[in-house]
Amino acid sequence: MTDRKPPRRHTLAYEILGLIGISGAAAGGLYVILTQLAATIAEYYCFHSNVEMTEFGWLEVDRWIFSVGGIISILVFSVLFLALLGDRMRYIRTLTGGIEALRTGKSFAPIRLEGNNELTELADAINYMAATQQILRERELALARQKEQFIRTLSHDIRTPLTSILAYTEYLAQTEELPFPERKKHLQMMKKKAEQIRDLTGLLLDGDDRAPERFDNLHLLFAQLAAEFEEELEDRFTVQTDLSGCLSAAGALDVREMQRIFDNLCSNVQKYADPDVPVCLTVQMTGEGLRILQTNRIRSGERRESGYQLGIHSIRRIAQYYGGQVLVQQEGDSFSIGITLKDLQQKL
Repeated sequence: MTDRKPPRRHTLAYEILGLIGISGAAAGGLYVILTQLAATIAEYYCFHSNVEMTEFGWLEVDRWIFSVGGIISILVFSVLFLALLGDRMRYIRTLTGGIEALRTGKSFAPIRLEGNNELTELADAINYMAATQQILRERELALARQKEQFIRTLSHDIRTPLTSILAYTEYLAQTEELPFPERKKHLQMMKKKAEQIRDLTGLLLDGDDRAPERFDNLHLLFAQLAAEFEEELEDRFTVQTDLSGCLSAAGALDVREMQRIFDNLCSNVQKYADPDVPVCLTVQMTGEGLRILQTNRIRSGERRESGYQLGIHSIRRIAQYYGGQVLVQQEGDSFSIGITLKDLQQKL
C-alpha cells in the first residue's frame, strides 16, 4: 500500500488532444497526397489517351477525387486514432476490472501504474483502497479469533470454580456428620467460588473490563491467594508454599485476574499432578517483577486435555496485561510453570 499518492496532473485531456492532432495530421497529409496523386494520374491518362475533357468534366473529376480522398482520410483518421487510444482504453478496462473486484470481494491483483495522468491517480487510489480493505479484513478476522479465544478461555475459567463447587457439594452431601466449623468453611469456599463465577460471567457478557486495585502490601494479597490454593488442594495433595521472597511492596493488580491465575494452577494440579509428591508454590519479588512458580510431578500415563492449553493461554493472556510472560517447562515427569508480572503500577 502506498501512503503518498502522485500529484494530480490534468494531462489526460491533453494526451487525447495530442492523439487527435497526430491522427488528423496523418489523415490530412494522406488526403493531400491522395488528391494530388489522383489528379496527376487523371491528367496523365487524359493526355496519353487523347481524351478531351471540358471544364465541367474536370470539375466532376476533381469532386470525385476530393470525395474519395476525404472518405479514405476519415477512415484512416478513425482507425489511427482508435489504435493510438487503444492503450488508454485497455487501461480503463483494467481499472474497471479492479473496481468490480473490490465491489464483489473477489481476488484483487495490484494494478500496475502507467503514465502520469488522471488514470494513473485513479489506479493508485484503487490499489490504496484494495490494500486498506485487505488490512481491515485481516483485522476483522484477528478480532474474531481473539473474541473466540477470549470466550473459550473465559468459559474454561468459569468451569474451574464451578468444578470446585460441585466437588464441595458432593463432599457435603456424602458427609452428613461433618462438624459445623468445617462445614461452614466449605460453604464459605463455595460462596467465594460462586462469586468468582458471577464475576467471570460479567466479563463474558460485558467484555474484558479490567479493574486494577491499589495494594499497599502485595505480600498480604498473595498470602491469601496461596492459602486458598493450599486449602483447595489439601484433601488430596501436600502443598508447600514459600512467600519468603515476596516483599511487602505496593502495587496495583486486578484481584479477579490473580484469582484466575491461581484457579487455573489449582485446576491443572488436580487434573495432572501426582498426589504422592508435594506440590510447590513460590511467590517472590525479582529484578524483573513479581514471579509465581508452581511445580509438581505428573501422574504416570496422564494425558493432557484441551483444557490444559486453554488454562495456560488464560494465564499467559493475563501475564501480558502486566508486561510479563509465562514459561512452561516439562522434563520427564517433572512439570513447572513460571509466571512473571512486571508492570505492577497499573493505571487506576
